[in-house]
Amino acid sequence: MPETGLVEYNITDAAISEMKSIYMELAITDIEDKEQFDAVHSARMVVKGKRVEVEKRRKELKADALAWGKKVDGKAKEIFEKLEPIETHLDGEERKVTDEQKRIKDEADRKEKEKIEKRIAEFAEVNVHLPFFDVAAMTDGYFDSRLIIARADFEAEQNRLAEEEAARKAESERLEKVRKEQEAEAARLTEEKRKIDEAQAAERKKIDDERRAIEAEKKALEDEKRKEQERRDRAAFEAQAKEDARIAAEKVEKERQEREAWAAKEKADREAAEKIRQADLLPDKQKLLTFAEALLNAKNDLIPDLKFGSPAYPILAECELQIDKAVGTLAEKIKEL
Repeated sequence: MPETGLVEYNITDAAISEMKSIYMELAITDIEDKEQFDAVHSARMVVKGKRVEVEKRRKELKADALAWGKKVDGKAKEIFEKLEPIETHLDGEERKVTDEQKRIKDEADRKEKEKIEKRIAEFAEVNVHLPFFDVAAMTDGYFDSRLIIARADFEAEQNRLAEEEAARKAESERLEKVRKEQEAEAARLTEEKRKIDEAQAAERKKIDDERRAIEAEKKALEDEKRKEQERRDRAAFEAQAKEDARIAAEKVEKERQEREAWAAKEKADREAAEKIRQADLLPDKQKLLTFAEALLNAKNDLIPDLKFGSPAYPILAECELQIDKAVGTLAEKIKEL
């Protein structure tokens, strides 16, 4: 185990000075310049290689003895301290490119995610909810045509609901009007019946008064004749009352039948109008929208699964693009109707 002598490494101060004079001048001034990046990267790998050689040699020398190892470590540290600024400089220059490349990639990923999330939100605005990866797989043309169709469907549905609400409101108002008219008619009939009852009561009172006057004048008549007269009076009164009640009941029944006939006619008219309205809910525009959506669905259902790289694959891709463009053009034309 040597105690004295020169500790030898495979790199000299002169070599380090030469690397320093050459490599410390290297700098990346343009992150797109591949030659500058490759030069810095190659230089850093050379310096790193020398450092690794020194470390390996240090371990070999140190293995002989602890004292010798300390001398080896000291020399290695001296060399490391000379190499470290060079390696640090080159590493920093190299990172200019790698860090910027990472930033550019992260920015592109962020923008793509925001684009997809924006498309999902646009679909949600027209009540269409699709998974993230389904939307991410859409081409720009397919997305535009699909969104146009979805917006048109949503608008048509909103219009249909608005029309139904308007019709429901109108029908409710009409029924309310009919109910009030029926209540007014019932109140009128009740009032007429009350007046009839009062008139009948007055008539009965008049008859009673007349009868009592007659009975007072004929008080002297025989009891049998008086009783017979009373019986006849009662029979006449009851017959009149029954007749009056019959006439009133017939009137009420006639008015009820008239109301039911009127209500039946109203219902028939309402059902006929509803059939016409339902037929008008399918205009040519809606039919074209349904046709455009059917084209997209048919394309997705019928497209064959070709092997990527096959000579037929570009033909299929071009066909898909043309179909998407055609559907997009159709959707734009429908929107202009």
